[in-house]
Amino acid sequence: MNQQELERLIILEKRIKELAQEFGLSTTEIDFELVSPQRMMEGIAYRLPVNFSHWSRGRDYERYKTVFDFTGGGLAYEIVWNFKHPRALLMNTNPLLLNVLTIGHVYGHVDFNLRNIFTSQGREIADMALEAKHAIKRFEEYEKQHGKEQVEKVIEAGFSLEWLQDPNPLAQEIDEEVLRERLLEILRVKLKKAKGSDSEFIKKASDNEIRRLQTAIKKLKHRTPPEPTYDILGYIIRHSSKLQKNEWQYDALSVIRDQARSFARQMRTKLLNEGWATHWHAKIMNRLFEENLLDSKEHEIYTKYHTAVLRESKSSINWYLTGTNLFQYIKERWDKGQFGKDWEEEKNSNIRSHWDTGAMLGNEKIFKVSQNFTDRMAIEEFFTNDFIHHEKLYIYAEMTSPLFPDEIVYVIAEDNPEVIRRILVDQHTNYGSPLITVEDGNYGNKGELYLKHQFSGFELDPIRENGALEYIYLIWGKPVHFETIEIEESSVPFKQMKAKRILHSYDGKEHRMAYIDNRSGNPKHPQ
Repeated sequence: MNQQELERLIILEKRIKELAQEFGLSTTEIDFELVSPQRMMEGIAYRLPVNFSHWSRGRDYERYKTVFDFTGGGLAYEIVWNFKHPRALLMNTNPLLLNVLTIGHVYGHVDFNLRNIFTSQGREIADMALEAKHAIKRFEEYEKQHGKEQVEKVIEAGFSLEWLQDPNPLAQEIDEEVLRERLLEILRVKLKKAKGSDSEFIKKASDNEIRRLQTAIKKLKHRTPPEPTYDILGYIIRHSSKLQKNEWQYDALSVIRDQARSFARQMRTKLLNEGWATHWHAKIMNRLFEENLLDSKEHEIYTKYHTAVLRESKSSINWYLTGTNLFQYIKERWDKGQFGKDWEEEKNSNIRSHWDTGAMLGNEKIFKVSQNFTDRMAIEEFFTNDFIHHEKLYIYAEMTSPLFPDEIVYVIAEDNPEVIRRILVDQHTNYGSPLITVEDGNYGNKGELYLKHQFSGFELDPIRENGALEYIYLIWGKPVHFETIEIEESSVPFKQMKAKRILHSYDGKEHRMAYIDNRSGNPKHPQ
């Protein structure tokens, strides 16, 4: 951008902020930086303005660079870091009008990040930019002391586990001993009631029930973790005897975990965040044109880029398109009063299609949604049959055209809203990562680690599964056992497939597989 364009951009940014405030968006001081495409690539690859190095960062950078060098595209229009003092990167090679649009988009993101209770949690975990900056020097020192290969293996172990987190976005860390005492108190109260109930209205517990509670109390006093935990990396960091002897490994994994816990909040709200930013950048841009701060030629450029952002895709969800349409759908429904008991109970399609009480509560509702919802919550609440059909949020299969063999056509493979909602909820429960818990950190009373996969209909990739167990062994230091499910396909057509429980163990030398007996719960190793 030349100096004249830069000066104009500064003036427009000031007006955009005023419009954002006028529309009711939360604003703060934002550090905008015009940077080269190379700097943008670095920001995407490293996740932060600066971060510790790893070979995968270079791989990602080269991938973005190759696409950009050959196509001139493939990069985000902006990066917004959800810091206490927000920071946004804009590309200096983009046209002025595109950067104006992007600034409006950034103000939408910043409002969402300030407003939404889940992205706010991510900002409070740590000052990520400062933590990462300090970590760089420590990681460089670790490479000098222990060798680059050793450090990178530990980093890879952390990366393999970083997104295995609690699916509950409101889950809080509780000290293990505090949690143990809480659970023990619950069992003690139950035992007291079981032993001492003299009331004729409360049936006295059987001797077997009393013994069961006594046994549970005894086991809980020594069980680790006190109850299954999804935070595998956190548990290993706190309990691995190997890490206690290797402070540098403990530190490296802690840095990776803190960053992932911070970024996870944004991953849980990507659909809403992008939809919110797109919704407001469109309104802001329209006002700039109405006020003649942008001319008709620039409107043509804006239309080109805005249309590209909202391009339909049959291979994946377009976060910008589906997100902004979702907010428009919610606003229209609440403006027309299409909510509440009467609306839910009305079955006449003609009455529902003309329903309009003039409630005009749409704007208030979308602000509440942006504040209180994650993507999964929004899908469960607002991805109605009507919305799914209107947006054609179907599952498509790729086929080649019989007339034009080189042309790919998409056909609908699934359009049942119930099925689609279930798939979308599963995908947004833990942003595509499997749900796995630490069941026992002292399995067999040998200090071995026992993990359990909460099966949701999809088998894990065997190669990734093997690699993950090897990484876990590297940082745990003792054998690791992983309970999962194997689907046994039936040779008989239309016969229901069987699911078998498998125990996959790795002792640092070999992988072993065993079926778990459903009656006894014990693994049976093949002879």
